[in-house]
Amino acid sequence: MRVINDNIYNNHWIYLDDNDVPLLLPCLYSRYTYSNGLSLVHSKTLNREAKDYEFCFEEIEISDDAQYVRVQQLACFLKWVEDYDHPLVTLDNHTALPSEYINEYVNDHLICSMEKSEIVVNRATMALNSYYNWLSFFFDNPLKKIFVFSENRQIARSNNKAKLIVKYLLPATRELLYRHAGTLLEEIVLRNGGELGCRTKENQGFYLSDYRADGKIQTGLLSLFNELITEQNKEEFQYHLPSINTKYGKARTLYIQRSHLELMKRYYDLERPQSDSNHLLISNSRNSSRGHVIAVNYGTKLFSRIAEKVRQKIQDNPEVYSGYQDINAANTYHHLRHSFGTDVFYEGCIKAGKNAESITTESRVYIETARRMGHTVAGRNANETTKVYIHAVGQREALLKEVANG
Repeated sequence: MRVINDNIYNNHWIYLDDNDVPLLLPCLYSRYTYSNGLSLVHSKTLNREAKDYEFCFEEIEISDDAQYVRVQQLACFLKWVEDYDHPLVTLDNHTALPSEYINEYVNDHLICSMEKSEIVVNRATMALNSYYNWLSFFFDNPLKKIFVFSENRQIARSNNKAKLIVKYLLPATRELLYRHAGTLLEEIVLRNGGELGCRTKENQGFYLSDYRADGKIQTGLLSLFNELITEQNKEEFQYHLPSINTKYGKARTLYIQRSHLELMKRYYDLERPQSDSNHLLISNSRNSSRGHVIAVNYGTKLFSRIAEKVRQKIQDNPEVYSGYQDINAANTYHHLRHSFGTDVFYEGCIKAGKNAESITTESRVYIETARRMGHTVAGRNANETTKVYIHAVGQREALLKEVANG
């Protein structure tokens, strides 16, 4: 798609698909915003007689700059929708997207993947709320709740200083985090990020019994547990992470080491709560979530808690932990995945006998890394993945030297 800022005839932005056909509703929203200088907010007021809150839409006046921010941020969102590799997420049906996908754009794409600053994230949230409120007010679309998740607020703030944050965690640092997990469930979730490259929501994609996904019957973990016994010399096991549980609906193969799979089996045998769910990782909370698959953001909250515990221990015992890198308060669960991807990319460079700086989007090393990580290699932003890992390899080497020198 492309966007035209038509200052001559229409005096508003025009959004076009790849066939140069206008996207009607975004264009109408832009016209409404620029012609009226208004934005719609969803507000609540206290009804003192009923002693309850009443919710309503309210039109507020906004400045020229605010008008520009709303239509510009909407354009960024629509381009993300266009690149989203899933049949249910398209420009044609973007108005009917569940809040889950819109919040994925804000919390996963902008904050965690693109590492946008708090200002940019707030602008995007404000713009998307304005657009979807407009759809609700004029076209009776279901109201969308679009916001920054509580666990991502600090991350967004820290992105203001993103260049100062080392996003690569050395293998020894990751092991230190794993060792401070309080349960087998916690250790598995942390290792899934650092050893398999899982996103936090992809922890919901581990199934026990064989299951149908992506057009065929896939091997479940119970079958892999049997292979642990029948194939004693096997050190690596393949597991199909289904598209329904991945970002952009892009299925991929995970290569699980024997020790990791044995940890999963031990959790299943000893710790997993009784549940009819076919998911491996089940909440053991005492509230209503017990017995159900862990929450999408479980890994995010877990990492924050464990990292703070380890960070405090390092501060209290600097001599004991002198050989470890510092863990920044801005490090996140996503950095476990980023570290895994960096290792895959680095090892690919070593095997190919190539310098990281020489890798391009056509390189076998890049394509293999993208495959292992579930990245697309055809989108307009495909080369950004290469740039991220080239930079991360440099961070990796600098950290190793720093630790080696004490």
